Amino acid sequence: MPVVFTFDLTDYGTSDHAQIKSFFERFGWQSLGGTAYRYPQLGTTDQPVEDWFNHVIPALMLFRAYVLKTGRTLRSHTLDAHSSTGFDPSEANEAFGSPPLDSNEMRLYEPNTLQFGRRKLRDWLDAIPYPYAP
Repeated sequence: MPVVFTFDLTDYGTSDHAQIKSFFERFGWQSLGGTAYRYPQLGTTDQPVEDWFNHVIPALMLFRAYVLKTGRTLRSHTLDAHSSTGFDPSEANEAFGSPPLDSNEMRLYEPNTLQFGRRKLRDWLDAIPYPYAP
């Protein structure tokens, strides 16, 4: 069951578009053309559920960070989800789903355009702080 994200940004160029497309694709999203993305990719059969902690949420967080850092105006967006996700490591459920993973354990995909580097993406994921001391 897919998650579809669409958006309308102002004043962004070809390089920006390529970076956004690249980072969504690295997280396993499919570009549907322009500014529409789908997770998981159409025809994906190797995942029993969507991996929200490792592919959906980080992609949306990175898009949010892009909008705030660049000062681009987000005129509109939609997020439609008909989804089921979860994690149960018990043997009865055959280790269903995935917990939140460190970046080096996360599966990243090869994008159609290499505008957003794998190392930069892993560095960004590892640098997200928790605001309180443990």
